[in-house]
Amino acid sequence: MQNMIHRYNRIAVTVHWVTVLLVCTMFILGWYMVDLPQGSSRGFFFSLHKSLGILTFLLIIFRLIWRIKSPPPGRPSEIGRFRGMLADAVHKAFYFVLLMQPITGYLSSSFSGYKTSFFSLPLPYWGWSDPPLNEFFTQLHVVFSLFLVFLIIMHLVGVVLHVIEGHGHLFRRMWFW
Repeated sequence: MQNMIHRYNRIAVTVHWVTVLLVCTMFILGWYMVDLPQGSSRGFFFSLHKSLGILTFLLIIFRLIWRIKSPPPGRPSEIGRFRGMLADAVHKAFYFVLLMQPITGYLSSSFSGYKTSFFSLPLPYWGWSDPPLNEFFTQLHVVFSLFLVFLIIMHLVGVVLHVIEGHGHLFRRMWFW
């Protein structure tokens, strides 16, 4: 007997994988740009990182609204109660961190003395140059990025366990075909 797959809808799947792509790009940019010397190249990468961060924030807001309007499929019975609770906790933590990451980045930027733009569109400048506040929000941004790495690892471990245990069909719930 073949397992019936209750899939996420196409919009949820697309938003999931676009989020994955954005988060991976943000990590690469984030860790690369901080070691660049002052100059136009560094400014370009910081600006791109900020714009992608704002885009990620908007996508997560959309994702939350979509999740409310179009609830995900029910949890498959083979996951079990404990793993289901763990998966729920990891997903809720993902949403929290994926919201806090761009917020702390934006706050850090607001107190850096540099204006923030969204793909060259200037955003309102309400902050001021305050190195201690900038450092505080920068450190929070780093802490949330490390927590995000931990959550990604937890998520990937769950995927690998499903495959090892013969539940690889669960992966198709969040895949395009």
